[in-house]
Amino acid sequence: MRAGTLLVATALLSAATVLGSGSAAAEPADFIPNDGVYRVGVDIRPGVWESPGPVDPAKGCDWRRLRLLEGDNTNMENIIENNYTKLGPIRVTVKPTDAGFTTSNCGPWRMVPPAPTGSAGF
Repeated sequence: MRAGTLLVATALLSAATVLGSGSAAAEPADFIPNDGVYRVGVDIRPGVWESPGPVDPAKGCDWRRLRLLEGDNTNMENIIENNYTKLGPIRVTVKPTDAGFTTSNCGPWRMVPPAPTGSAGF
C-alpha cells in the first residue's frame, strides 16, 4: 500500500511541476492600444511605430522614448527623444536600448513592418 501511495504522490507532484512551469512569458506586443508607459522588450518590441495622431484634436499627442522608467518620466535627463504634436500620422523608432516608451493622446500605435529585403535586382 505504501508503494502505491508513493507512486500516486510522485505522479501528482510531477503533474503539478509540469503544469506550474508551463506558463510561458508573453511576447512583447506589436500594438499599443492605450495611453501609458510601456517597457521596451517586455511590453512592446523595439522598431518603427506609427500612430494616426491625436485622439482629441484640442490636445496634442505627447510621446517619449525613455532611458529610465524609475521616478518621473517627465525628467529631461530620462528622456531620449520626445514630441508633442497636433498633426498625424506620427512615426517613432523605438530602439532596443530604450528602457521605455510613453504615449498620451496619440491613439493606438502599431508596429510598421520592416521593408522587404532580397536579391530581386532592386
